[in-house]
Amino acid sequence: MIRVFALLTLLLGLAGCHSMSPIHIDEELTPNAGSGVAYVVGVVGIWPKAVNTAQEQMLMIRQRGSDNFATARLHNEFYARTPRDVRETGHGIGTLFVMPLKPGRYELYNLRFDHGSSVSWSREDFTIPFQLEAGKAYYIGDFRAGCVTPGQSTCLFLHSDHLERDSALVRAKYPQVPGLQRLDLPNLYSATPFIREEDGASSSVYKSMLSGKL
Repeated sequence: MIRVFALLTLLLGLAGCHSMSPIHIDEELTPNAGSGVAYVVGVVGIWPKAVNTAQEQMLMIRQRGSDNFATARLHNEFYARTPRDVRETGHGIGTLFVMPLKPGRYELYNLRFDHGSSVSWSREDFTIPFQLEAGKAYYIGDFRAGCVTPGQSTCLFLHSDHLERDSALVRAKYPQVPGLQRLDLPNLYSATPFIREEDGASSSVYKSMLSGKL
């Protein structure tokens, strides 16, 4: 049995892990020749000091007034993962997402954390609205996740701004994308406690919980 497991591990290593796309976009939101295109850009991943994490952490965006949606995610398993565009000390990693969408009115409305044996969501949809114009690329920031306890637990994102770093990543990987401009998310507090500003009010308590100090 040990030899079989070792052989399987070797074969997986030789084959390499399967690279997964960091985005999904419903066909109705995919730009076409007549619609123009706007880009939503950011990073989604795992907070460097988080003790407990999910296999997958996902941001969900939809067109306002419809059920059409798009997602940005970091998936982190040995055999299948999204690209690791950002890496810090410890196990902090991040996936850059560049999401081409039809211009219009959108909202960040929910989150998803896949623990393997269970999936958790925000109990109810929240609304963080924004407007996208054709020919522009909007930076919504860095969203890093952690969970309070292993398994079926409360998870949340810590949000921060790394525009210069992520602009450089976009220029290297997606040279066709226009220069990034910050997109203000004034209602981010409405997603509490699922999204918190990393350096905002009460952030020290949440960081202590995610790092296992509380």
